[in-house]
Amino acid sequence: MTSGRTTTTTDRPAPATPSRPGDPSPGSGRRLRPALAAAVAVLVVAGAVAGLGGIRPDSTTSTPAGPAAPAPAPAAEPAAFAVTPPPGWTAPTAGAPALDVFGVPFARLAEAPPFAAGDCPVGAAPRGVAAAALVAVPAGTTVEQAAQAFARGAGESAYAGSAPQVAVGPPGPRPGSGEPGTWVEATVRTDGTASGAGGCRATDGAVGVLAVPRTQARDGSVGVAMLVVAADAGGGPGDAVPRSALTDLAASAVRPG
Repeated sequence: MTSGRTTTTTDRPAPATPSRPGDPSPGSGRRLRPALAAAVAVLVVAGAVAGLGGIRPDSTTSTPAGPAAPAPAPAAEPAAFAVTPPPGWTAPTAGAPALDVFGVPFARLAEAPPFAAGDCPVGAAPRGVAAAALVAVPAGTTVEQAAQAFARGAGESAYAGSAPQVAVGPPGPRPGSGEPGTWVEATVRTDGTASGAGGCRATDGAVGVLAVPRTQARDGSVGVAMLVVAADAGGGPGDAVPRSALTDLAASAVRPG
């Protein structure tokens, strides 16, 4: 367990025009339907590639003839937040891969150690993970919609291989001291398997997403700092992670540096 703030060390992108987060969108209290979540995710990921990666997915460049080079593994985006790990959580293992959500790599900031005993596979997923990234939300998509889409994606990614079914709740205010930001929670149901071994994964999980606008571009897209937190809520071989850990991590989140 550590009590200091953890973050990644890569540089942040140059700031654009200061952000002006808008009011919650009409109807934002409804649960986000899977089809809408998928549509929003496509828009957000396209915006992330264009706004932060600098190259659109459909752009073309001339390349010399010859065999194609293997695609590099996606690197985590510059750190969006630093957090204070709650009791029982630790800094991630050095070199831990990013948490991939809809193709956006989220840099891991803190983890709750995995359950490892009995006949369960070695190298099990952690019982909890907190990760952050900078995401470009395109014009026409609200920060609240993006947060709901990424809540669904974070649940599917954190519990991949366990047939996750995610139910996303409505957006609300950021936990903690009244700082600006949108908070979305989701619940996850799984089949309890890990690498095909039954009874080695929690059957219930909880997800939280904190979305804070940081910059606004001339095209109307918004640079949003996102923190995603996923944790075992019950039904697993190990102890459940207190649900308060999700809001504690969100409340502790600050700009890195």
